[in-house]
Amino acid sequence: MAVRFFGSEAAADFSSYEGKALAAKTIQDRQYAAECLVLCDYAWPVMTSPITDDHVGDSSLESRFLSAVAGQEMDEGGLCRIGERVFNLQRAILAREGHRGRQSDALPEYNFTTPLKFDVLNPQMLVPGHDGNPVSKKGMTVDRAKFEEMKGEYYSLRGWDAATGRQTKRNLEELDLADVAAELESRGLLA
Repeated sequence: MAVRFFGSEAAADFSSYEGKALAAKTIQDRQYAAECLVLCDYAWPVMTSPITDDHVGDSSLESRFLSAVAGQEMDEGGLCRIGERVFNLQRAILAREGHRGRQSDALPEYNFTTPLKFDVLNPQMLVPGHDGNPVSKKGMTVDRAKFEEMKGEYYSLRGWDAATGRQTKRNLEELDLADVAAELESRGLLA
C-alpha cells in the first residue's frame, strides 16, 4: 500500500525519516488533484479493499473517473501532474504574498523540544516501524537536522531549489506554467 499510494515502502516505517519527503510530495500531488475532482477526503483515495487478494485498493480510480467524465484518457501520472501543477500554483501565490521558501517552511519550536507524552487513544504512541513491527514514539521529538535534510530532499523532488525552497523557472516551465514563472521572475521570487 505504501508503495502504491505514498511512493515507497519506507514511507510506512514511522521510525525513520527515509521516504517521507517522497511520501509528502506524492500525497500532496494526489490530494490536490482529488480536490479538483471534488472527491471526499474521507473516502478517497480508496487504499484498502476487501475484494482484492492483497487488500490494497485501486490507486487508478480517480484517474479513471476523470477519464470517464472528461472523455479523454488520463492515467495516474497525468492526474498527479494536475495536482503538481495546482500545488505549484499555490506555492507561487504564497511566494507572491510573502512566503520565503525554506525559511517559512518551519514547524513550531515545540516539535523539536517537547517530547511526545501520550495520546488518549494510543497511550504508548505505537506506530508501524521497520517491517511493520510496532515502535513507540513516546518521548520523541523531531530531529531538527534530519527535518532540514528532509526539506532539502523534498524541494529537490519538487524541482525547486534545495537551498532556498524557492521554485525554479525550469520547473514551472516543465509544468506548462511559463506565465507563472515569468511573473515570479519579474518580482525576483525565483531561485
